[in-house]
Amino acid sequence: MSQIAKRFIVALNAVLFLAVFLCFGRFITARPASASLALDVAADTPVVESGAARRVVVRALLCPKPAGTAQAKRAPIALAIVLDKSGSMLNGAKMENAKKGAMRALDFLGQRDAASVVVYDDEARVLVPPGPALREDFARAVGNVRPGGSTALYAGVETGAQSIARYVNEGYVPRVLLLSDGLANVGPSSSGELAELGRRFAAREITITTIGVGLDYNEDLMTALAAESGGNSYFARNASSLPEIFARDMEDASSLSARHVTVTLVCGGESVPIKSLGRAGSMGGKSISTLIGNVYGEEKYALFEVEIPSRNGGSPLEAAFVSVEYEDALTGRRHKIESPLSLRFTADGGEALKNRRADIAEQAEIARNAEVREEAVRLADEGRIADASSLLRSRAEEMKSAAAEAPFPAPLMQSEAEALRSLADEVETNGAMSNEQRKETVNKAYIQKNQQSDVVE
Repeated sequence: MSQIAKRFIVALNAVLFLAVFLCFGRFITARPASASLALDVAADTPVVESGAARRVVVRALLCPKPAGTAQAKRAPIALAIVLDKSGSMLNGAKMENAKKGAMRALDFLGQRDAASVVVYDDEARVLVPPGPALREDFARAVGNVRPGGSTALYAGVETGAQSIARYVNEGYVPRVLLLSDGLANVGPSSSGELAELGRRFAAREITITTIGVGLDYNEDLMTALAAESGGNSYFARNASSLPEIFARDMEDASSLSARHVTVTLVCGGESVPIKSLGRAGSMGGKSISTLIGNVYGEEKYALFEVEIPSRNGGSPLEAAFVSVEYEDALTGRRHKIESPLSLRFTADGGEALKNRRADIAEQAEIARNAEVREEAVRLADEGRIADASSLLRSRAEEMKSAAAEAPFPAPLMQSEAEALRSLADEVETNGAMSNEQRKETVNKAYIQKNQQSDVVE
């Protein structure tokens, strides 16, 4: 073979190799990153009785994909523990249990994580600067805290969030764990001001969980702060539950799967969106969007009420299309997952009832109960006790009837009916909603709307 021919073959092989390499490289680059959430879209009435327009509840269920339990499989956490050390923390072993809670929180952190401790009374100060969560250093510093002074809650939150703010751009998941047992009486102290503070730090990726202990803190302020920042909110009737509450919240923090989760439902054909259940919804023509915020190691969902047009059988109806956008907590990558909702029709009402989804039906009722609880608190605050009691009693009867008529066991609906009726009786008998009842009701509504895991005392 001539030298020219040999050179031609070598050159041709090089060109072919380069072409294959470039194609393979494009294939690798174009391959989408693995999503950390799975989406399941279903309706409480997947088989709709024909002959008239009907309303169905559509659920967008978000299921975290298992990523293992090793700390290498999650993003590092930057935790700020913010402890109230005002004088009232002397009562009921609050301070001692708060210290135990702080140490329990550290049990969930590893070498890759960072933590700080902030305490506040008349003012806020950093007790342990942000850095590695070394138990000996934390135990020594926290153990020396002595209660005294007033309650500069706003400054405590701000100082705690600022202490871990620098970790945001380093791939950490920043979280503030705030404990308070009293009214904010130094610095900004309204629910609106604290809600704005929560929004400000949420914009900087910082989540704030609030823990109110005892009966003297402001539950409206604490839930507003948590809600606006995407955090959890807890009511600790007894200080002895604080270690378990700290642990429960850190279980969430250490299992974070996705952040900035937004769910959008777009109705198809003649279907019409009515409202978002439980969560605030933003309407726009044929669509509704709602913000879930963070998804941890357990399922979360969004519920939408949709009106389905009258139809007499025929082909299935593509009733809606659901899309979910979120940021992967580990990689920081943005993802979008989508799924349609198809409904079937029948002239047999019994068949429609038989195919009803018990889980979605109960979740929808619980979401409505959260709204009823919030409205009952508002009415009681206005002194309209009879109206508040009537609303609770009416809703209890609705729940009782729904549980009795359901074609499936409905223990949760039955227990909710009993809880609402009991609250109605107590409010009516006492002529007011007590401080403890109000805190319980506000906290229960928050937990139900956000599908937050509670701590049983």
